[in-house]
Amino acid sequence: MAQTAHRSTSRVLDIIELLSASIEGHTLTEIAQLLNSPKSSILPMLQTMAARGFIDLNYRTNRYTIGLGLYFAASIYRNKISVNKFINLEMQQVTYQIGESCCLGVMDGKDVLFLHRTNPPENITCDKTPGQRELGCIGAMGKALLCDYKLDELTEIFFKDGGRLPPETNLYRAHIQMEEVRLTGISYEYGEVEPNIQCVAAPIRVDDRVVAALGIILPTFRMNLEKAAHATKALQISTRKIENVLSVSDENLDEIFSQNGFKNL
Repeated sequence: MAQTAHRSTSRVLDIIELLSASIEGHTLTEIAQLLNSPKSSILPMLQTMAARGFIDLNYRTNRYTIGLGLYFAASIYRNKISVNKFINLEMQQVTYQIGESCCLGVMDGKDVLFLHRTNPPENITCDKTPGQRELGCIGAMGKALLCDYKLDELTEIFFKDGGRLPPETNLYRAHIQMEEVRLTGISYEYGEVEPNIQCVAAPIRVDDRVVAALGIILPTFRMNLEKAAHATKALQISTRKIENVLSVSDENLDEIFSQNGFKNL
């Protein structure tokens, strides 16, 4: 048993060393061939390391590369990277993997306030610029941010002081969708905010409280079932990595998730 554990540990380190030496990364088949090991034994290791953020899987190329989790672990030791820089790097990785814009937002009153965005170099990008706002009960980002709220709390937010919603927006129906987000951890948008624009979003939690949301926004003509599945998986992994970083950081959350937090990165 001890020898098996030792061999498994050595194999994990072999994978890290192999991927560290390659900018483009390797597929499962290539890794198995280079390490002279069966794919059936390599795959569980890759899946575990990817889930922990130590390596990343590009869903377009099926190539594994060194993940930001490993870089961040080293950077924490050297105290050279802030949480905002880590979130920016993570968003860049999501954009690279999916080939679409990645946005970060928080709730501000009844609105989603967009704080940061990363864009792919080759595609048409979304129009969610930092500082832009949208009503929180309509799109995927807002429903991710509000997924823990009860209906009476939402009513207080959106109808206090004589507030009104657009005629096509039903707060009760939106609340049902938010409850689904609370259970699944993923929110979807199909043109409710902007025609021909879709979004997949996920909440970011600290101490089981939603503090921000991460979203992938793209034109409808570029969305399909495969991309939706890849976007969902990428967001699940990225939000978990960001949550892990936030859980051990002593930086102020209000300062991290502020409009100034992502300036001068």
